Amino acid sequence: MPSYLHTFAYAHKKSPTMRSAATLFLILSSAALFGCSSTPQPAGTPVKPQKIAPNTSTTKNPNDQIEALLEAEFTLQREGPSKAFQPFYQLVKKTRDEHLAERLMQISAASQINMNIEKSTDLLISIDPFNEQAYALKLQMLLQSHRPDEATTLLSSIIDKDVSVHFLPLYIDKNIRNTDLINTVTRTLAQLPNSYHNNLSVKASDARVQFSAGDYKTTTQTTKALLANKKTTDTEPLYLLLAYSQDQLGNQKSAISTLEKGLSHFPQSTRLLTPLLEFLVHSGEIKKAVESYQNTALTHSDHTQASITFSNLLIATGHPKTALATLRALPENKYGLENQVGYLIATALSDMGEKAQAIKEMKAVSGVLNTHATSQIALWLYDEHRENEINSMVLSRTHREHIPEVVTSICRLHEEKQHNDLSLALLNDALTAYPHSDALRYRKALLEDSMGNWQNTIADLKHLLDKKPQDAQYLNALGYTLLTRTKNIDEAMHYIEEAYQQDPKDPAIIDSLGWGLFLQGKLTSASFYLKKAWNTLQDAEIGAHYGEVLWQQKAHNQAAYIWEKALKESPQNSLLLETIKRLSPSLLDNTIKDNQ
Repeated sequence: MPSYLHTFAYAHKKSPTMRSAATLFLILSSAALFGCSSTPQPAGTPVKPQKIAPNTSTTKNPNDQIEALLEAEFTLQREGPSKAFQPFYQLVKKTRDEHLAERLMQISAASQINMNIEKSTDLLISIDPFNEQAYALKLQMLLQSHRPDEATTLLSSIIDKDVSVHFLPLYIDKNIRNTDLINTVTRTLAQLPNSYHNNLSVKASDARVQFSAGDYKTTTQTTKALLANKKTTDTEPLYLLLAYSQDQLGNQKSAISTLEKGLSHFPQSTRLLTPLLEFLVHSGEIKKAVESYQNTALTHSDHTQASITFSNLLIATGHPKTALATLRALPENKYGLENQVGYLIATALSDMGEKAQAIKEMKAVSGVLNTHATSQIALWLYDEHRENEINSMVLSRTHREHIPEVVTSICRLHEEKQHNDLSLALLNDALTAYPHSDALRYRKALLEDSMGNWQNTIADLKHLLDKKPQDAQYLNALGYTLLTRTKNIDEAMHYIEEAYQQDPKDPAIIDSLGWGLFLQGKLTSASFYLKKAWNTLQDAEIGAHYGEVLWQQKAHNQAAYIWEKALKESPQNSLLLETIKRLSPSLLDNTIKDNQ
């Protein structure tokens, strides 16, 4: 849903929790102040029915108004907020009931229709000219729909009525990465007369805009003035703005001092602690960073999360021993973060050279990190020359739904390490346990061919085609295998032509078709399709085929050009190298000389 609706739904929250800020970006998560409910309503969520409230201007609603209200509520529940808006709107116009007007505004926000939002907020403002909730929603809608002139007029009106606009800087925080929106906010603020910028909420908004524009010097001046003003509220994000601006200006010591001061006012703030630790670590003040981490009065759950963030930073900057000590000192209750802690402990141990213990620790990691842990264990087992343990580890750790993805990843690792035998063994074991996995069988078919077991490749591909006879990928693979491994060119072309009919834009299929035509002696047609494949994808094997056809057509210079281009991208491709050695070996000599 549009972010202004999300902000509107988070009304009246005074102390929102904010995520940690990252270097170069101020990522401030906050809740806006106005709305009818403290729980945000996702897009498409029906508005809950409410008890019928009496009219504020009379003791009871007339019977016809009660009936109209009931009918509007029924429409809301049956047909949703878009359909219910109009009957509620007519009812509010008649009754001028403030409670119903606020209800109408909820419905308009749920409808996500700007016209409805504008009509409902205007109506509520006409009933209560000082309703901050209505002004907040309407202003945010104008900003979201990029109407800066109207937004400036409305913002001026809000300030003139002495209605608070402290929702505005928080709204900017939520949307700091939305460039188009921030540009609209910038234009809106720029059009305000100078006197309006004395408003503390406007000045706080100015600071956000200045930071977003990279004007760190002005941001520093603005935030310092705000922090010096005793009337300024919501100062925690201002310490972040000031610290990051100082850091960008090269004053990291000042940035550290600012965050330390902020923490003295907000001792449980992880969003101030995180950048402080980052600045300290990058300044080489590891001991001071550890002291700052240990001395912060965090809740137990926040302490665990801060430990994870801090340890990750320490590991990334080459301080695994300190990270390990930090993680080991955590209490037994890790608030559901056991796997994240275990992953980092294992990583720290590995970086300290204790691979065997790292593997043991990583094997205990599960949950959402299971797949990452499995891959990491496999790498470490290779480091320890224990690669024969990998396959059983993978199959024992991996959940059924993740088998194709994980096995494919580990097979790729085996093949990169020149252990095709282990890759094939893993695929065979996985297919024994999960015989219906087409993805694994297809990978096995390709691997068998690369190992010279093309008869197995053909058998696997025919098995797959029995299940999916129109699959272009399987048809092409079978056709190309027959084309290159057997003398059954006609049978091969039958599969390839069928694949081309299914997917005439796939460069691999076009290449197979062109190569098949070449083997049939149809050079002109072969050149046409191979050129088409090459223009679509400049792959080494396509280049090898296209160059050979050009060579046979006596276009030697053009063939050499294609091969040279393919060699630059894939200098180790075996088919390409074999083709050039066979037809123009001097080209390889020239390429070697050029690279020396």
